[in-house]
Amino acid sequence: MNPVIKAQVGDFAANEDLQGRSESELFEIYSIYSVLSGGLGETIDPTDAHLSGSEFGMDGVAILVQGRLISDTTDAEQAIADIKNPMIDFCFFQSKTGTAFDYGNISKFFDSISGFFDGTMAGESPQLDDLMAAKDLLYGKAVGRRNPGVHAYYICTGNYDTPPRIEKLIKSTQTQWADLNIFDPESATIHMVGAKELQKFYRAASSSVEATIEFPRNVVLPVHGSVEEAYLGYLTAEEIIKIVGIKNDDGDIVEINKSVFFDNIRDFDPESKINKDISQTLKSGEGNDFIFRNNGITVVAKSIDRTGDRFRIEDYQVVNGCQTSNIIFNNRESSAGVNIPFRLIGTKDDDFISSIIAGTNRQNPVREEQFWALRPFMKNFEEYCQSLDDDHRIFFERRENQFRGQKVEKARIIQPSTLMKAVAAAILNQPNRSARDYRGITAEYQDKLFLDDHDVRLYYASCYLYYKLDYLWRNQKIDSAHKIYRFYIMAAIGKKIIAAGNVFSQKKQDIESAASKIIALCDNEQKLKSAVEKTAAMLNRRVSMLDASTREKLRDTIRSESFAKFFDTDLSAEKILD
Repeated sequence: MNPVIKAQVGDFAANEDLQGRSESELFEIYSIYSVLSGGLGETIDPTDAHLSGSEFGMDGVAILVQGRLISDTTDAEQAIADIKNPMIDFCFFQSKTGTAFDYGNISKFFDSISGFFDGTMAGESPQLDDLMAAKDLLYGKAVGRRNPGVHAYYICTGNYDTPPRIEKLIKSTQTQWADLNIFDPESATIHMVGAKELQKFYRAASSSVEATIEFPRNVVLPVHGSVEEAYLGYLTAEEIIKIVGIKNDDGDIVEINKSVFFDNIRDFDPESKINKDISQTLKSGEGNDFIFRNNGITVVAKSIDRTGDRFRIEDYQVVNGCQTSNIIFNNRESSAGVNIPFRLIGTKDDDFISSIIAGTNRQNPVREEQFWALRPFMKNFEEYCQSLDDDHRIFFERRENQFRGQKVEKARIIQPSTLMKAVAAAILNQPNRSARDYRGITAEYQDKLFLDDHDVRLYYASCYLYYKLDYLWRNQKIDSAHKIYRFYIMAAIGKKIIAAGNVFSQKKQDIESAASKIIALCDNEQKLKSAVEKTAAMLNRRVSMLDASTREKLRDTIRSESFAKFFDTDLSAEKILD
């Protein structure tokens, strides 16, 4: 293997706490991470996109809906619930540690992608069947004004020198895709990724974003206790493009950097009437009006280094101006002479950053879990989680992309939605609703959860249990087939350790004791694995009595209230912790 890539794979494996994986598996997961996070700016767990079986022709599949990774029909239903015309992309990966771009392997890769869409890949693995079912649901319910994109990434550690036979194969495959009429023709791409591109992608994924801009038309904003420095003024379109663009090896800006947008870039709608009108204004040469008719762009940076009118900004986010940024970038050939209102704020205070985001995006819909993250309890929870020793530390991501570019083990990052799911399963004993209806649970318990006087330790214990189970699956220490029972396993452990009733009304020492017992179980790998196996065996016995012959039927079965009642009854007779 290329020595630089070998070193990057080792660094990646250490950061992601991946143990016991073969070199080829680690390379596959590293490749998926590098392309999705470094090349596309997506923030996802690459192990969830990795195919863990021996599927024909492919190593990874990422179905993205508005940038959210979809693994099954439950994920798909939740992702499209409140979106009329979502942006959908299918990304496929095949990774080889060798240096050769092999015609036969590339042909198999393209065949497997075709099989994914025509159904002939059915039965390759339960994981792939789940993904194909999600694909069918999305085409049935979510394809509106735009067809999905499809993107193929064949990756190896050599250099791609555009051999004629492979180039001909690529063109014929793209023609076949076009003839299907099921993809967006502007978003049907095939990429041959070699060592140089892979190294660049990984560095982009694992480093904080930075840019240097000329900002002469600025005034210094007033002193604020949470702000190190801040400026208000306007920038030329050329400077905005430097902030939101990605350069190729020749230094040319070739695509937009999705990772710099707090408001997910897929919220940009090029088909909206307003955005079309603004684009037409630029194309018609009327850009001089732009500064008077646009609210501008706000960038928050954790580091600003000013030398005269030159500003070097690092670890920054565009917290307001997603639509404007996209319009400017997409019309960069027509943007000469265009000026845009611009505000640059330097702060490391995450609470203040959250308040800026809330204040500058009042017109945009905000996900419910982002509101939970603003509660005072959440700050206490975040600080407690980060105060623990290295083995027990988790990182609560109250603000999206909060830890991007930092040396933080990604598997230990817990989003507000994950916190809610873990609490629903391990504390509230609602495993049938944890994945599909955690927002409904939040609404139901909004006055009973995340209260200022609540002990953070039980919340932490539920998240730590989620992490430790995920660790066992990530490192293939327990059967991946049990993953469908994740929330039932958490509920079983929670119910056996936490006494019935309103746990938060119990005495402080009882809450502390329950949390300590959950954490102690998590730290005893053999006992935790035993609890998983016993719970899964119990659930499998119950499932065998019901009509759950397919993965879809099984998923529907365990979502039901009746199955949850069976679970409670069966669990009372089981000794899963002995």
